[in-house]
Amino acid sequence: MKDAAVLLGFGTRALYVGPALGLSAHRNAVAVLCAAISGKFGVARDPLDLRSPVVTCRTALIPANSLHRLEIATEPMAFLYLDPQSADLTVLRAAMRHDYGRFLTGLRSEAAALAMFRRVARGETEPAIVRVELATVLGLPSQARKDPRITGAVQRMRASPDESHALVDLAAAAGLSPSRFLHLFKQTTGVPLRRYRIWNRMGVAIRRIAGGATLTEAAHAAGFASSAHFSAAFRAMFGMTPSRLA
Repeated sequence: MKDAAVLLGFGTRALYVGPALGLSAHRNAVAVLCAAISGKFGVARDPLDLRSPVVTCRTALIPANSLHRLEIATEPMAFLYLDPQSADLTVLRAAMRHDYGRFLTGLRSEAAALAMFRRVARGETEPAIVRVELATVLGLPSQARKDPRITGAVQRMRASPDESHALVDLAAAAGLSPSRFLHLFKQTTGVPLRRYRIWNRMGVAIRRIAGGATLTEAAHAAGFASSAHFSAAFRAMFGMTPSRLA
């Protein structure tokens, strides 16, 4: 296993594979599927009580905004971040064997998922392949249908993430009313426009950091006002600062 961290962005999903980072009890603005690639880890029943019993597992699903504390003895770990407003979380909830209220454990396709994460940790697979494998192994939904007016808007947002992409402008370019555009956008992408804008910008910043850009360069390229703005948004979403990856 290599020690370097890998963070890949796939639309409204992001995959981190690397050191556990030693995070204390915290919340994420998104849901996260946690996986121990070569061992097991524990999830505290009471994240604020250091004497609290822990549930030992190889995979755990933490819902968005759920305070949690992981006890990790082996590395690397894999963390798959999912937008709570997409259908991904519903699918993964149903795919877990045990529900403890604050978190769930025991992914039914655990063996296949861990094998996939091991390949990522070893650098044996390309991002485009990982995107497909994630959906296949975890049974995550794909886009219900592709409306060319919406895919055009998505391509425009991806091409220029530093622009505001206001609803009225996107709707006008698509030849739709704002309300109709919002309806079709969520139907096509699986998430509301505002959520997609955040994920799009975060994905751009992640790819820039992976390519060697500084936090400031990545923030500006992705449309954040400053590196501090980007860092705050990143921490709120993923529960850690991007400087841990740079």
